[in-house]
Amino acid sequence: MATKTCPSCDAEVPAAASRCKYCFHDFTEAPPKKKNGLLGLFGLLAAMTLFGAGTLAYIFYFHAAERIVVDGETQSIVITRTTATATETERIPFERVAKVEHVMGGEKAMFEVVAVTNDGKRYIIKRSEEQPMQGHAEHVASVIGKPMEEVRNIKTFGD
Repeated sequence: MATKTCPSCDAEVPAAASRCKYCFHDFTEAPPKKKNGLLGLFGLLAAMTLFGAGTLAYIFYFHAAERIVVDGETQSIVITRTTATATETERIPFERVAKVEHVMGGEKAMFEVVAVTNDGKRYIIKRSEEQPMQGHAEHVASVIGKPMEEVRNIKTFGD
């Protein structure tokens, strides 16, 4: 009589048996597939590489350093944005500025000093999350020679 070895208990059982008579191992079940740990490792490395590449792309191409100077000598606000690939400069002459605002509850921060041009464009000169900047706004308004206005944007305070 032909026999086979049970993979669970190593007992010899008849070859035609569908279950082991000692441990009741089911011979009709497909054996579990062995997982290839190497494939999972390659997948993890690929995911880490993509994440790292995305982070570096953000830092070098999308994350811009910005410097804003209110320059009394040239009578303009100079905005310089620097990324890894380029440096852009924008000048807003004082005569294009209609007013300076001290905003509480601003678009980018809780407190902002904003220059508003005659055509309605808004340029954030300085911002802070911790403290009001009324003194800074008054100073900028005096350098530019434009009125300063307090703006309380209540709808964004709780956001």
